[in-house]
Amino acid sequence: MFLQQIVNGLTTGGIYALIAMGLAMIYGILRIIHVAHAGVYVVGAYAGLYTYLVTDSFVLAIFASMAAGAVIGVIIQKYVYFPLIKHSPIISLIASIGLFISIEESMRLIFGPYIKSFPGNLFGGEYHIGNVVIGQSQLMVLASSIIAITLIWYVTEKTRFGLALKAVSQDIDIAETVGINSKKVIFIAFAFGSALAGLAGLLVGTYFNSVFSSMGDVPAYKSLAIIVVGGMGNIWGAFWASLMVGLIETLSIGVFNIPLPRNSLAFIFMILILLFKPEGIMGLFEGSKK
Repeated sequence: MFLQQIVNGLTTGGIYALIAMGLAMIYGILRIIHVAHAGVYVVGAYAGLYTYLVTDSFVLAIFASMAAGAVIGVIIQKYVYFPLIKHSPIISLIASIGLFISIEESMRLIFGPYIKSFPGNLFGGEYHIGNVVIGQSQLMVLASSIIAITLIWYVTEKTRFGLALKAVSQDIDIAETVGINSKKVIFIAFAFGSALAGLAGLLVGTYFNSVFSSMGDVPAYKSLAIIVVGGMGNIWGAFWASLMVGLIETLSIGVFNIPLPRNSLAFIFMILILLFKPEGIMGLFEGSKK
């Protein structure tokens, strides 16, 4: 049972990471709490679902969800956040909340209020490793998450864009003085982070075999709790926090039978981190090195 819940927790944490890492990337650059990121997640889920229903290709569904997420993210960045960038962050937050609600309601009006499902035979098989059962949907989610997170690592740590991203996130003005095109970096970061959110929407829709207009409600606030735990704007802090939250939720409910709502555990963890290590869990690692 314990090993089974570890696998389930890592699967859940991998999905959280795709959402939270993109959100942390965006916050790290613009210092905007991008609530509408969860709306991008919903758009990606619908785009992937209908692409699969039309083409019967899950690979094309992945590309469609990522492309739809990237397009919506860039539109939000260009036409909503950039005009508000010189105003108080509260203004951008209010705009983001309104935009998130608008996206969800638009999806409800376009696709209806009812749950949409993938064909029943999609990733319905199981693999047995000892007493641990791994469903094909879990394996697909884990594989997709690992590939996407490896891509994030390569882009942020091994490319010139990753170096420019770090520079812009630390100080846009100084980055521009050394020849970095901050607008281009922000554009790519929004497209990349939003593509990951779109992919996460598709993976969640596949994992639970349900896509619906309000599926972004929980990720909208849980992803914020995760990036606080990881350290606001810290991409790899968001990654480790996502895995920790996924494991804590799954083990608490599935092994220890803690009588609390699953979605409350991320916020309890966030409160504890804020009380004892406000800079996030990456501060714990840095402190241990010192």
